Amino acid sequence: MRSTPLVAVIGLLCAALLGTACSATAPAAGSAGPSGLAASGSTAEPTSAAPTSAASSAPSPTLQSTSPDSWLAVGTKGSPGIQVIRASTGEQMLDLSTGVPTDNQWGRMVTATVAGSRTMVRDLIVQPGLSGAFVSLDGAWKLPTIGLDPVPVGVALGGATIVLTEVARSASSASTRFAVVDGSFAKPARIIALPGRFDYDALSPDGRTLYLVEHLDVAAGGAYQVRDVDVASGTLKPGVVADKSELTEQMAGYPLAQVRRDDGFVLTLYRGREHPFIHTLNSIDAWAFCLDLPATGADDAAAAADWGLAPSPDGQSVYAANSTLGLVVQVDPAKLAIVRSVTVKPLASREMILAKFGHEESGPTGRRVIVSPDGRTIFAAGAGGILAIDASTLRVVATFQPGESIDALGLSTDGRTLYALLHAGGHIVELDARTGQPLATVPGDGYDRLVAVVPW
Repeated sequence: MRSTPLVAVIGLLCAALLGTACSATAPAAGSAGPSGLAASGSTAEPTSAAPTSAASSAPSPTLQSTSPDSWLAVGTKGSPGIQVIRASTGEQMLDLSTGVPTDNQWGRMVTATVAGSRTMVRDLIVQPGLSGAFVSLDGAWKLPTIGLDPVPVGVALGGATIVLTEVARSASSASTRFAVVDGSFAKPARIIALPGRFDYDALSPDGRTLYLVEHLDVAAGGAYQVRDVDVASGTLKPGVVADKSELTEQMAGYPLAQVRRDDGFVLTLYRGREHPFIHTLNSIDAWAFCLDLPATGADDAAAAADWGLAPSPDGQSVYAANSTLGLVVQVDPAKLAIVRSVTVKPLASREMILAKFGHEESGPTGRRVIVSPDGRTIFAAGAGGILAIDASTLRVVATFQPGESIDALGLSTDGRTLYALLHAGGHIVELDARTGQPLATVPGDGYDRLVAVVPW
């Protein structure tokens, strides 16, 4: 495990706590062939070929890893919180409330915990005693999540504003309530009640504007519009936040993943009626732009759940990928444009995975698309395994765990070890990120979330 100053602190904590639509015709995808890694800087479009198979089955639980150990933030069925476990032993090191990491190191989090008839919102400092300022409010509230990502959102970039949604909301309710907590934790929480059915979408970086998805007709393919709320007054601003190039088109779909950028742009990947799309929101100036993705397999609800969205480490690109459908798209967030759209050979599943979609999915599991720390490789998981994709060419250079349904991925901080949550049995396997060679199985089973590899 990489040594950092936080390790000593966490070691003390372990001893203390252990046990305790954008509707338009979708662009045609270019063809690509994952025949191998192209030369660096190559701009030639690949040609169709079969991907290389790098690993064919899950590792035996008796395999012992020789890679540096990692700590994994995971969840188990029936447990609303997350546990931090040691990958080599499965030993539970920490038991935490689900929260939003606010320092990129998981050393500080905003958490919301329901206890009886009240909810405690805390600025949790991860140290012995789990201290930090807090606010308590009436009712059962939670930090919102987007799509299939188990890591909550709801905290403005600088931490000035925290927004929570109600844990239980009646389907027949004519209004929606949100709780707003000041990031200083020095003021009582406020309740914003709005007529209609809304879900959280984003906050402006300064926390002064709340963006919401207003549901217009859930039964008709998830028709919605984006509205903005003045946080100080708790009132809806007039008008709709829309793509001005498509004002006559009604947006419809369900969110799958979201990338939030420091410049205020929020990219949300939706499953639409006719094709997936990326709804790009400028949360500073309150305007939006939509990028349509290929329509391949758009009517397959199970395959749609395998779309993922991930930024490059330098922030210059955002990648949307679906290994089950064999689609990889590179987006330039500065130009609001699709740079490349590539089709590769999809990975076949050994069994049919049945899934519902819309607002009835089984729940968040983890990220299906991640990018290596050096920015060179994109890993995309799905019903048939993992694609390793060269980021410079969008060629598939290898496939890992072919035939296995993968619910989530995580990477060690050095980029050497890839962790994959298997759909079958809830096992987490450890793979060599370069070759796909199985290294070990994390002891235990029944994991239903792979939240993160914590950088301690």
